[in-house]
Amino acid sequence: MTVFVILPLVLVLAVLVVFLLWRRESRRAGAPTPWSGLALPLLVVALAGLGYLTLGLHPETLGWLSEQRRYDAVAERVIRGEAPGVEDRDISAQALTRVLQAKVVRDPTLPGWYTLGLLYDQLGAPAQAQEAARRALALDPDDDGARLLLARGLIAQNQGRLNDEADAQIRRVLEANPRHDGALMLRAMAATEARRFDLAAEAWRALLVRHGDGEAGNLIRQGLARAEAQQQRGARLDNLTFTVRAPDLPDGGTLFVFLRPEGGSGQPLAARRVLVESFPVTVTLRAGDWLQNYPEKPDTLRVAARYTPAPGSSVEQARLGSEPQPLDLDARPAAIIDLGP
Repeated sequence: MTVFVILPLVLVLAVLVVFLLWRRESRRAGAPTPWSGLALPLLVVALAGLGYLTLGLHPETLGWLSEQRRYDAVAERVIRGEAPGVEDRDISAQALTRVLQAKVVRDPTLPGWYTLGLLYDQLGAPAQAQEAARRALALDPDDDGARLLLARGLIAQNQGRLNDEADAQIRRVLEANPRHDGALMLRAMAATEARRFDLAAEAWRALLVRHGDGEAGNLIRQGLARAEAQQQRGARLDNLTFTVRAPDLPDGGTLFVFLRPEGGSGQPLAARRVLVESFPVTVTLRAGDWLQNYPEKPDTLRVAARYTPAPGSSVEQARLGSEPQPLDLDARPAAIIDLGP
């Protein structure tokens, strides 16, 4: 039991003892005790306080108070925009986040919200990082650091892939500063994950102009080569069209069309799910349907389909299927798939 429990207990007990002694002496002397009617309520209040201190005290309260004492000065320096000192090297990110969150709400500053967002980003909490970044931008809409922090949070929440809102934030930074290395690198990496290879290649090229002769030159060239190769393969493989026929199966079910390399198993390279109004049905695989990188040897690709008469079913429930068959990448459709019972 710590001082935070012991001291209140002593005070409560002292009040009770003093009150009871005063009341007993007053009765002995025959003096009126106008507060005697308050004895029971006071006793109830004292016992309630004692019960809270012994039973109702939240187990995390003492830890929170300890964090407040230890990190309060650090949080104050952060809010004022001061750089961390040597004594701040070993601070707990989780504890500082909790203390800083409470203080910056009461005293909002751009450095405070930005640092809080960085801490949330470090702790893997992208939604909270976004909120802190938006608070920082509300104080200074032109702050590039807060805008990129918001973009990082959006990208992290999208499994590392660039989305339209994140790209809009990056674009605003690059409009003001086209040579911003952080913005260019963030776009290059996240656009690659999102399979937006045109944007990735554009960012890699801009980085190559600035750093082609430096230590990062080879890595940038590798990133650009991968993006350009994927971009060229995508031009050939995106928007492949297939016709699926099933004259002996009922309409209105769920159809799955997927691509795998010859002899491959496991997760398909690309897949699309459609609700069938009637057979035959035309299915087009678009860029967003690719689950993995475009293959180096597209001629090895095989297409297959599964079907279930139940609408909205999963692929595991689709027991009716076709054998994998090769594609003609220069034809439309690239393959005609026949389903049978």
